[in-house]
Amino acid sequence: MSRPRIAVVGLGFMGARWGRAIAEHHGAALAVVADLRADVGRSVADDLGAEFVADPLEAASRPDIDGVVVCTPEDGHVDVAVTAIEAGKAVAVEKPLAHTVVDAERIRDAAEANGGLVLAGHVLRFEPRYAAIRRAIEADEIGAVQAVRSERIGLVADQDVLQGRTSVALYYGVHEFDLARWYAGEVAEVWAARSRGVVAAHGHDVEDLYSVGLSFASGAHGTAMIGWSLPPRTPGFGIAGFTVIGERGVLQVAQGTTGFQMVLDEGTVDVDVHYSPQVHGRLRGALGLEVDHFVRCVRGEQEPICTAADGVEAVRIALAMEQAATTRTAVAVGSGADTKRDAARGVSR
Repeated sequence: MSRPRIAVVGLGFMGARWGRAIAEHHGAALAVVADLRADVGRSVADDLGAEFVADPLEAASRPDIDGVVVCTPEDGHVDVAVTAIEAGKAVAVEKPLAHTVVDAERIRDAAEANGGLVLAGHVLRFEPRYAAIRRAIEADEIGAVQAVRSERIGLVADQDVLQGRTSVALYYGVHEFDLARWYAGEVAEVWAARSRGVVAAHGHDVEDLYSVGLSFASGAHGTAMIGWSLPPRTPGFGIAGFTVIGERGVLQVAQGTTGFQMVLDEGTVDVDVHYSPQVHGRLRGALGLEVDHFVRCVRGEQEPICTAADGVEAVRIALAMEQAATTRTAVAVGSGADTKRDAARGVSR
């Protein structure tokens, strides 16, 4: 395939970055951008040399497009993704795959029914430190995984952008649970407790913080702390990291340590040096690696590192965490067949 033509649908925080990275990529062309906000869409199109299309579904199904990146809000993923899949496009969907398990499964099932290629956009799989954990596990360097521990706690200031439109489970939880599955295998059961009030005091009726316990089908176990209630001046974009304990060793990412510091008159300034930094005028880092992988997938050179099925399971576990905290009981993490059966009986998962 010559340089594939790619459309980006949804031009918010992540969509604008996907668009730029594709426009800068030597092996692909950013052909189309789409957003319901015409002023935003036209501005990005002008900046990146792409065509603006007002209708997301039109952009997702155009015959002159080879790949589609879905970066709409979570509840808008399914229609755009399924339209693109059924039109024969390779598709990348920003995390979470969808805002419900049923919608996530619709994307997965459409891909399976149409032989479609879907990359679930879990960017931490492309961050070299987290990928190094997986590589060591695959090489059997630490033996069987016994336990995992993670934390991802953002700032109250996250709501300056999010405005309460999504949950901790879908915004941060899917990251941690996708990594947990990648390292330790399928999650069998989740239990959780949560707190709220800090973010609500800032005007957004969402939960603050979860403490989560996990058990895995392999016999491994783990914990996670997930939230966004830290003070706005907390350095390092919050607190995050991952630990994997094996039979013969331990692997650890301390995300807060970047190795770079900027101090100005107003104090320490956080600078992204891992996820989407500018390096010599180009967007690089984990997102740059993810975009490069997607371009290779569109060209038929690679298979997705994170599939639609992986995206479904991350959403399933994240929402099971919410259910466990609400009911104060352990929640079994069922299969896709379980979800379809429960949906037919009117049960929400």
